[in-house]
Amino acid sequence: MENQFNDFHLTRGMDVAVKIFPCEEYASWKNESQIFADANLKHDSILQFLTAEERHSGLQKEYWLITAYHSQGNLKDYLSRNVLSWRDLQKMAGSLVSGVAHLHSDYTASGSPKIPIAHRDIKSTNILIKNEQECVLCDFGIALRLDPSLTAEDFANSGQVGTARYMAPEVLESRVNLEDLESFKQMDVYSMALVLWEIASRCDVIGEVKSYELPFGSKVRKQPCMEVMRDIVLHGRGRPEIPSNWLAHQGMRFLCDTITECWDHDPEARLTAHCVAERFNLITQIDLLSNSENPPWVR
Repeated sequence: MENQFNDFHLTRGMDVAVKIFPCEEYASWKNESQIFADANLKHDSILQFLTAEERHSGLQKEYWLITAYHSQGNLKDYLSRNVLSWRDLQKMAGSLVSGVAHLHSDYTASGSPKIPIAHRDIKSTNILIKNEQECVLCDFGIALRLDPSLTAEDFANSGQVGTARYMAPEVLESRVNLEDLESFKQMDVYSMALVLWEIASRCDVIGEVKSYELPFGSKVRKQPCMEVMRDIVLHGRGRPEIPSNWLAHQGMRFLCDTITECWDHDPEARLTAHCVAERFNLITQIDLLSNSENPPWVR
């Protein structure tokens, strides 16, 4: 699905959002509720969960998820309206990577053990923007707890899911290694790389900033099917273009190298989300240590 949020009625109060699932989407509501119920999921880059409720609307049952509300909307819409500075990019991309790294981690920031989670549908419409121009991950309807006690059969029964545009090559080819829990994280890292490309494409340090478009936007229709994406990503080894002018900026070149390593065709060659988070920390540290109003890669 290109935008899962559009499948549900979304309303809001002054500071909360209510995501309403119809009865036929009960399984998605239940899964998302269970994911959110894990106290160890709490993180600045994960949508704040308040409660889940079953409601009756006439003769119909509805299922509610009540979360924090973010007035800036989702990342896709935000990028279509705004051009980013290098500092904006660092905050947005860094917070996104931090959230994915937390999902994938075996431990919380305080060192408590946690069950890693694979999001399985990372895309710019499943990321919200906080007022601080930071990203928060949302929509965990098809997320998967990577519990070591589960078997390969359990994971196989979870199905091949996600959004075709953002699917990793191994998902498109149905060759995911279900014996290795890292496989699910590697899929997320590929999808995350496409979103990082979207963010980079709207940063003013690259020179002329073109109108926003989704990954592969010029090559496919609005909601491409898996067959089309197989031709581009799997058989053609295609990826979104990284123009040469992006590489003229030192920080952007470092980011583009990271993106390229994250969408590698070989899942095992991809960086982990934790490694990408460390790279963003390095960029920030270099900027801070520069002791200048205009560090080497800040325009």
